[in-house]
Amino acid sequence: MANIAVIFPNEGSQYVGMGKEFYDRTVNVRNYYDIVEKLLDIKIARLSFLGPKEDLQPTAMAQLITLLGDVSFYDPFFQNKRKANLMMGIGVGEIAALVVAECIPFPVACQYIVKRADLIDQFAIKHGGQNVLLSGVTLDKIEPLLNPPTGQILLTQLLAPDTFILWGPPASLTPLMDRFKNIRTVRSTILSPRGPLFSSMAIELEPQFDALLTECLGEQRLFPPKVTTHRVSDGEQINSPTDVRDVLVKQYSTPVDWTRAVRLVIDRGFRTWVEVGPKAIYGDFIRKIDKNNRVCNVENMKSLSIAVQVTSS
Repeated sequence: MANIAVIFPNEGSQYVGMGKEFYDRTVNVRNYYDIVEKLLDIKIARLSFLGPKEDLQPTAMAQLITLLGDVSFYDPFFQNKRKANLMMGIGVGEIAALVVAECIPFPVACQYIVKRADLIDQFAIKHGGQNVLLSGVTLDKIEPLLNPPTGQILLTQLLAPDTFILWGPPASLTPLMDRFKNIRTVRSTILSPRGPLFSSMAIELEPQFDALLTECLGEQRLFPPKVTTHRVSDGEQINSPTDVRDVLVKQYSTPVDWTRAVRLVIDRGFRTWVEVGPKAIYGDFIRKIDKNNRVCNVENMKSLSIAVQVTSS
């Protein structure tokens, strides 16, 4: 069986009905939903499967549903005698990887992301600006445009050689997007406002995140990963409880370098990737980084069947 790298996505790809097949057919998946409902007094199954869509968009709910899907969808894959030899994730997906690697209890992770959502929202309001996904253009074409007189633009996520997430004032981002709008292969999409997360500006959140994590943990402890787990800020391995805490507290303080992280994992001999979550968005970025990889995802019974076949050799 191939060495399997499992990746967990960030918020943004959640949709109404996500996970319904697994919930109906898999007791272990249903148990995760039950844990969330009892812990947070939220009818998470009804919201996930019936919507409305607008109720899944606020930060707390978007991150909670994403974490729930990332963690619970791994179980059907595992029950099919498949397991991760290495894991990574972005944002909430990085926390999901730490849950699956048994570094932090699932209930603690749920409480942490729901409570920190208010801090993220306040941060976004304080700094304003826009978050934009730009694809179809390489870094050398973008870098000369990042310091206009109207305000600096930050590269917050390097997702593929031609795909990036930027943050900056609309007065700076609009001319940048206009510069490429007549190029057929270039696309720009305005994302949900989250402020300059994944940048040095988010260092101001670290003391609050640290205190909140301590509160959510109570008497419980963090543990080193039981599965090899890499962080996405620099692609390096997470080894100790201190590393785990640093990821939980500091993950928004530096840019995501998905391109570097993926290349480092490929250099370790991994060529089979399973994205546990909807739509295989980050798997598509892996194909852009290196087309000589097998990539699939797990979000329903059909995709699970394909993933089991892909990872069989």
